[in-house]
Amino acid sequence: MLRIAVMTAVVIVNFLLQSALFQFIEILGVRPDTALVFIASYAILRGDVEGAALGFGAGFLRDAYYGPYIGLHSLLYMLTGFVCGKPFKNFFRENFFLPLILTFVCSMLYQSAYYVVNFMFLAEGRFLFYMTNIILPHTVYTLLLTVPVYSIMYELNNKLESYEKNGRKTKR
Repeated sequence: MLRIAVMTAVVIVNFLLQSALFQFIEILGVRPDTALVFIASYAILRGDVEGAALGFGAGFLRDAYYGPYIGLHSLLYMLTGFVCGKPFKNFFRENFFLPLILTFVCSMLYQSAYYVVNFMFLAEGRFLFYMTNIILPHTVYTLLLTVPVYSIMYELNNKLESYEKNGRKTKR
């Protein structure tokens, strides 16, 4: 129960930071997507189901406030959490290379899917322009925040796991 409360607080704080603070650190019209990094990091540390649940919650919050329709961010973030958590059950969690690779791939796929849904269906087929001016800068900017965010999530997960482990011992 504590994990759910803490992860809900992380999602809400991240949403508030992205809404209020990150507009002031915009570079070339692009803001970092720390929600994507939080989701990928959490999924790597906790698995596909919990990653997908966190992704859905973060995406739904974003859809409810900023989305032109509900469901796109929820679906994309949920898929991000599921894909990032699926194949990586046994690896060294201290390794920061895997989160960087996954964040890069997920950010590229997320932005590409967002482009397809929002612009291609509106017959604005300037993918090369969108790739060079939005997708790549967005991905690079998000990658810059991957290691610090993963470090935070790693420490938070360790504290929650030790708390949960100690809680199980006292119940016996």
